[in-house]
Amino acid sequence: MSPPMNRLTFFLLLPLLASGAAGDAAKGNELFDEQCAQCHHAYTEERKKGPSLKWLFVKDKLDSNGKAPGDATVLEKIEKGGNGMPPFSGSFSNQDKADLLAFLRTL
Repeated sequence: MSPPMNRLTFFLLLPLLASGAAGDAAKGNELFDEQCAQCHHAYTEERKKGPSLKWLFVKDKLDSNGKAPGDATVLEKIEKGGNGMPPFSGSFSNQDKADLLAFLRTL
């Protein structure tokens, strides 16, 4: 059973859900390469500045905050940053976020 979603996470995820944006993993891969790959590996478990994102949604918890990975918690991390990761709030459109989540789910 998933833990309840807190209000902040709900409000971060609400625009993405309301937009009905279906994610395109290929576009998300491009976005990852442009915005995330300098700090995160996608296809190896090696650490760069940040943790590897391989197996991200298979893990029991996120390395940075100990929360179970899911669209809401990953989106919250992208939006708010923390533990050395800069916040990307306002940097991505709802479609970009949906595409990025779709790509991260393929890892």
